Amino acid sequence: METLMVRLPRLFRRKSSSAKARQSHSVRDYRALVRAKLKSLPGDPVLALAQAIGAPTMADFISIGDVHVAVLRYHGLTDGMTVYDLGCGCGRTAQALVRQGWQGQYTGADVVQELIDELARQCPGYDVLLNVTPAIVAPDASLDIVFHWSVFTHLYPGESYLYAVDAFRALKPGGKMIFSFLEMEEPAHDRVWNANLDHLRAGHPAEHLDAFLHRDWIRRFARDAGFAEAHFTDGLDDTQHPAFWQSLAVLEKAA
Repeated sequence: METLMVRLPRLFRRKSSSAKARQSHSVRDYRALVRAKLKSLPGDPVLALAQAIGAPTMADFISIGDVHVAVLRYHGLTDGMTVYDLGCGCGRTAQALVRQGWQGQYTGADVVQELIDELARQCPGYDVLLNVTPAIVAPDASLDIVFHWSVFTHLYPGESYLYAVDAFRALKPGGKMIFSFLEMEEPAHDRVWNANLDHLRAGHPAEHLDAFLHRDWIRRFARDAGFAEAHFTDGLDDTQHPAFWQSLAVLEKAA
């Protein structure tokens, strides 16, 4: 795995030197996916980057970002907070925060330079960083919320575990880690599972890893890290905020 890319000031965050160490599967797969999308849509790089993170159209990109912010607000996001967007992509959540007038300190981290460059272009007041290690690049007890959408879905469980442990370190007392995940017990997620099986049966290599987590595994992550009991929301539950589709987990650090 590559060495940690240090955080740079806004004026100098475009490019960082990369180590020659072997890339992790997620870094390799997503860099290839982003560059393939950019090649396929040379006249519309903004849409290409949106599609690379799972939004077929810009309307979808905007609407999904608004759902992200609704979830964060339900779980306590207010102005003045310090938040860390793990796997920020090209800024789907960040741009929604700007549209809705949220005021606070935002840092977005991703493994693909093209994605964070686009976030920086769209949200010039926000900080971005390139990081390829399973760590939260923030001082101890400095963050109010760490959030990530469909990140653990593309990591091995051990990598997700390490992120959870380090999020606990970086969160303030009372801070929360909020994330989405795929689970076998959710029938709505069968289409991802079945699509992967069809892909493999046809003899094609996977484009990227689609990982499913069990709630008991997440409870173990929380317990080992030091969080309180994990809380979950079903992917189709729309009683408190718009349905997210992926299941949601909230891990809270005791105040």
